[in-house]
Amino acid sequence: MVSIPSATLHLSYPLYACDFDPQDANRLVLGGGGGPGRSGVSNKISVVDASHQDTLDVVSELDLSRDEDSVNTIAVGPRRRNSILVFTGINSSPADVAKGKNEHFRVFAVEQPSKSKTTPKIAETSRTTLFSSKDADTYQRVLRLSPYFPDRAQVGAIATGLAKDAQIAVFDVPSGTSGSTAPRPKGVIEIAKEAMDLDLIQTADDKWQLVYCDDYEIYTIGIGKGLSETPRLVFTLPHDDYPRPTFRSIRFLTPTFVLCAANLPKAGGVVLHGFRLPKPEQGPEGKARLAISAKLVKTVTRATGMAVRNLRPPTSASQRYGDSQFAIAVSGQDSSITLYALEHQSLGDISLLAKLQPITTLKAVHAGPISGLAFSHFAAPKTPSMRVLHLKLASIGSMGNTCVVHSLPLRKLPDKTPAAARRAGPPRVPRYVLALKSHGPSANPLIFVLALIVVLLGVVGQGFLEVKGITRPILGARLITPAAWHETHWRNVPSVPVGGNQDWEQEQPFLAEYLGREEGLGNGEKVVLNVVEGDGDAEVTVDKHDGEQHADAREWHELPPAEKAAWKEKLKKAGHWGEEMGETILKSVLFGEIAGVVGGIVREL
Repeated sequence: MVSIPSATLHLSYPLYACDFDPQDANRLVLGGGGGPGRSGVSNKISVVDASHQDTLDVVSELDLSRDEDSVNTIAVGPRRRNSILVFTGINSSPADVAKGKNEHFRVFAVEQPSKSKTTPKIAETSRTTLFSSKDADTYQRVLRLSPYFPDRAQVGAIATGLAKDAQIAVFDVPSGTSGSTAPRPKGVIEIAKEAMDLDLIQTADDKWQLVYCDDYEIYTIGIGKGLSETPRLVFTLPHDDYPRPTFRSIRFLTPTFVLCAANLPKAGGVVLHGFRLPKPEQGPEGKARLAISAKLVKTVTRATGMAVRNLRPPTSASQRYGDSQFAIAVSGQDSSITLYALEHQSLGDISLLAKLQPITTLKAVHAGPISGLAFSHFAAPKTPSMRVLHLKLASIGSMGNTCVVHSLPLRKLPDKTPAAARRAGPPRVPRYVLALKSHGPSANPLIFVLALIVVLLGVVGQGFLEVKGITRPILGARLITPAAWHETHWRNVPSVPVGGNQDWEQEQPFLAEYLGREEGLGNGEKVVLNVVEGDGDAEVTVDKHDGEQHADAREWHELPPAEKAAWKEKLKKAGHWGEEMGETILKSVLFGEIAGVVGGIVREL
């Protein structure tokens, strides 16, 4: 298997949020802290250089006020002059919150690294209140931005946590050319239950789609220049079982598909569900349909987070989504990260999800719970590269104050388009996929079950044939079943031609079974051996003893020497008896007359 390099960084504060720069896959921003009033534990934002596979370096840090809350959410936005904008969720001090003032949405500018500045500066540029709720316990639990496209507007959304009145606030992301870095609110959506997770995707130059999930339901909201739509319920987890599974995370794959991580009740495991969203023309009655599903390994009983990355993203909002692979990471309660791959296939107007398959599980990545996951952004290089490209996966642990970055190797798929078509058309973006091999469900359990069924059927069949007396005993079925079930098929028994040299036990299992049994048929009855002369070889047959029909049949000790000699010869030639077997086994059956032997005895007298 291809190895997965990793690098670990230990910091001085608990980590709660992380995100990669969308325009620089080697720049990672972290945030967290001890919150208000916790002596000795700082609240910080750190910028990390992740360009090396084996080391992580803190490029710059900013100490935040210890009177305010820690950093709960982070999203890295666009460039602004020589800086990048970083959006965060930080509650104001408890004193300000008690007064009804909570400027929870903060924007920071992080300077680009340069030769003249070894430690790029981080500075707060704005703080805003976007929620209308004045609840003192409310905090900014979720923060997401729509995908970045050059020279295109972005929108963002945040969701409340621990609020009495749950809300989602939508805003315009300030562009790099705007005079202010503060977000411009689009509106606040009142929702019945708090959003467990949400995501955004751009569908046109000035249109976006928002999707969010609570414990049991999925909703979508259309976003334009304003915010006029109400949440549209598109899926509800069935009520068949109680307690029900609960949604934990949700991400857009394309404008058509979303991927959800759901926790089964009673720590029963984690399931990934891919849903096809209803088309807008279907109206309010349109519902999402399950397109693909997979259950994680048994050791992961509960998911704590999920990250998804398209390895062939569109270069503009208007470009349609083609064939591509999605990398998926799910963090578990056991501090593990399970990696999956998912294929998106497109042909004309038809799009499908396929091959949602596991790659591997990274065990015990952190010493405690994993509090955040993020994939770096990936764009195929414009010029061919001989070096191995990587997709970076960052994870953070709140208890151990650790950040770990795994570098997942990628490989380029060969372009199967005919050369003439490649020359005639526009330049094609090369397609990359994970070099780590995914694997589908194993067929071994099915093969084992089928083999077990065949063996059981064989045992039952053999037992039935033994009970009916059709075959020689191997299992001893007649010894453990009632005598009333037993049958013996004595007529038309296959025989060995005279002069044959066949093995006594293998060629005549029926005669071998009964010839030496003192109990005969097992119920006090006897059997009679007869010789049937034909046009060719003679045959030895065995019959159930009938008093009238076999009145002349005699036991072995009653036979004169000539008949004994004749019977021995017949049985020997038929392959049923040998000198080494002795005469004892012949004393348990009756013998009929042999043609020509009686006449010879009379002449001798």
